[in-house]
Amino acid sequence: MIKKLIIALLMSVMMLPPLAYAQNQDDKINEIVEMLKANPSVVDGLYESLAIYVKQQQQFDQLLSSSQAYINDPKHTSMGSADAEVTLVNVTDYSCPYCKKLDLELQKLVKAYPQIKVVNLYVPLKEGISVTNSAGYALNVWQQARAKYPQVHQLLVAKPGTHNSASLAKIAKKTGTEQYLNNPADIEKQLENNFALFNGFGLRGTPALIVGKDVIPGYVPYDKLEEIVEKHL
Repeated sequence: MIKKLIIALLMSVMMLPPLAYAQNQDDKINEIVEMLKANPSVVDGLYESLAIYVKQQQQFDQLLSSSQAYINDPKHTSMGSADAEVTLVNVTDYSCPYCKKLDLELQKLVKAYPQIKVVNLYVPLKEGISVTNSAGYALNVWQQARAKYPQVHQLLVAKPGTHNSASLAKIAKKTGTEQYLNNPADIEKQLENNFALFNGFGLRGTPALIVGKDVIPGYVPYDKLEEIVEKHL
């Protein structure tokens, strides 16, 4: 809706005389005002869409603020500094190929920037919340057998495609973590809370990064990750 209105606005002003390039925010605001004055028919729709956007952003900010204690709970897997200057929340799924690709970039990022932290918020979209899934298995190992987690994590990331009971059993046998395959009630509750945040933040898929109040959906290459970190540092 917003995109269509903006496109309509831009197309409608294409016939106007060229405006001077806006050098700063005040200039841009003034130019937008002039565009709207010249095209009053789009004002009502644009106003309504902007009001909806502002409300959604306020709801996002409120949810993010109220969820900080949960996001920073050590029950979530993480890597990087315990006293980080910048925290990246990685909304991820072990059965998502782009999530696995991003995970490798994040591992490099943490090594290059030891003052940052990555917190993984597992949302098993492809497997769902069941007695056995890759997200619950990883969380169970992280919480109950931390020393075995790095190997389990690497094997979960290394497998192409979607995980299933057979692939998880194979990894568990290789790492001696068979007892952590079935999710206890608290792990299932944690995954349910992760799903609730995923929906509350208005995300539509994985991976997604939340840095400060910025949401970056999809896979992000390493050079862009560096730009994001530098901005927030």
